[in-house]
Amino acid sequence: MINILYLHETSLISGAEQSLLNLVRNLDRRKFDPSFVLPQEGALADELKSEGVRVFLMPFPKIRRFLGVASALRSLGAIIRDNNISIVHSNSIRTHVYGAWAAKRNNVPVVWHQRNMLRGEIADPDRLLMSLPDRIICNSQAIAQRFASGGRIPEKVRVVFNGVDIARFNPFVDGAAVRNEFGILPGETVVGITSRFNVQKGHETLFNAAAAIRSDDPALWKRLKLLVVGGAVFESDRPREKYLKDMTRALGINDRVIFTGYRNDMPRMYASMDIFVLTSDAEACGRVILEAMAAGKPVVATNSGGTPEVIKDGVSGALFSFGDSLGLAGKITGIMAEPGAAGTLGAAARAVIEKGFTIQSHARKIELIYEGLIRARA
Repeated sequence: MINILYLHETSLISGAEQSLLNLVRNLDRRKFDPSFVLPQEGALADELKSEGVRVFLMPFPKIRRFLGVASALRSLGAIIRDNNISIVHSNSIRTHVYGAWAAKRNNVPVVWHQRNMLRGEIADPDRLLMSLPDRIICNSQAIAQRFASGGRIPEKVRVVFNGVDIARFNPFVDGAAVRNEFGILPGETVVGITSRFNVQKGHETLFNAAAAIRSDDPALWKRLKLLVVGGAVFESDRPREKYLKDMTRALGINDRVIFTGYRNDMPRMYASMDIFVLTSDAEACGRVILEAMAAGKPVVATNSGGTPEVIKDGVSGALFSFGDSLGLAGKITGIMAEPGAAGTLGAAARAVIEKGFTIQSHARKIELIYEGLIRARA
């Protein structure tokens, strides 16, 4: 049995945590036994325990403050030794340092999983310390470029795109109940967005695009509804909800915007949409894009980060520049105006996911990385 110890610095659940859960749920449990170290109880810990995964609780103090760091490192080392851990798999910047130190001290290989684009930082700490891990898993080529040297990506860096459960997210899910719940009428076109309320998610672009459609084509506007799914996950996101709702009122579009809050029935939410929009600044490999595509929905997304590696503009979706509300408006109205466009793009999107982005493929590629590390130590 290969015992994998995952390290993560939050017990809240957002996109990265959903990706982690997807991986753990699809590991071959006959070969791999996962366990987790988290800083506290929370939704992620609860979900893991429900899957039969052991969860150890210990803090990950800020490295720069030193206070408590030595104690945390000793605790992590003890967990590795006492549970016969085969591989440490770290999933966040702070835990990378802890994981590398503790794993090296106990002669265990360590994997760093990279899911974040860095924007405007003076230095990339993971790049500076990239000699520490045995493997670095990146969820797109855009992320892997963080570690390139002389135009080449080191052999230890492996690209494994996020995966999606294509049985759960599929074009045959019925969204009628959701449309009824929110009073969406037959014939109305639903443009949906789903994300936590963070400034980098760019909800403003969608709202400004909607205001442009309202001004330029009142007839089309009357059959358009915006479905805003999600809410604040982290404390820093909380002011955004009021800000965004105030913005819709200021733009005069609030009567066509539905804020659903957090939902745990995402397959039905996608099913209720006619067009899915992603307005984020440089997503590495947006999980919500993959889910919407698996649901057979046409996706209109920003052409930054790893998104162009998933969507080919005009073939399996549509791309626009981050912050370009008029460009987004044009993509939405273009799909609405052309008969059959939504169905054609949605079918192509589903085919892309089936070919290269299933959760089974994702899990198997990571399992192969684990097996390679074990063989190298044999």
